[in-house]
Amino acid sequence: MTLIKDKIDELFQDVLSRPNGLCENPVTGGDFMKGDSGKDSIPYQKRAAKKALLAQEWFAVHGPRNAPPLPVSAQAWEEMRSELGLNCLVGFFARSLAVRDWEVHNHPSFEDFARGLMAIDTGLWDLQNRAGPDLLKKYPPQPLVGMTPGTYWAPPKECEEFWAEYERAERRAQHAKQAA
Repeated sequence: MTLIKDKIDELFQDVLSRPNGLCENPVTGGDFMKGDSGKDSIPYQKRAAKKALLAQEWFAVHGPRNAPPLPVSAQAWEEMRSELGLNCLVGFFARSLAVRDWEVHNHPSFEDFARGLMAIDTGLWDLQNRAGPDLLKKYPPQPLVGMTPGTYWAPPKECEEFWAEYERAERRAQHAKQAA
């Protein structure tokens, strides 16, 4: 834990030397207003960085052997989500973990997530083709309770609420289309 704390302290040195105002978390890439409290405080941002780096370390041990490092910034995982093969799946997994505040022990494994992701593909991402036949064979589609149409995992109750809102939005869009 000391190594991660030391790394975070080192990465935040530049942020600490700046005057109060808009800053960027050097690990997660998230913007925050230095000098404010709550999510904008330096201690909060350091905790967020620590959670992300711990998840990255966890993934290095528990993720697929040939996987790239888990991206911990939105820019990095969005870039990976647009790639092909395993990188694409890792990008989606990282985003899902970030939505869950990097709580790796309260999130499905990479294998379960990848299979669930393949099962919900609506065509927008064309995941089955972008993953390729080898990964589709390794992670065949299998529905995952909690997988949202937003391509991230949520606890079942939260997911049910998400799906209900999604369906309401779909119905509103249908009604608006018919009314036009």
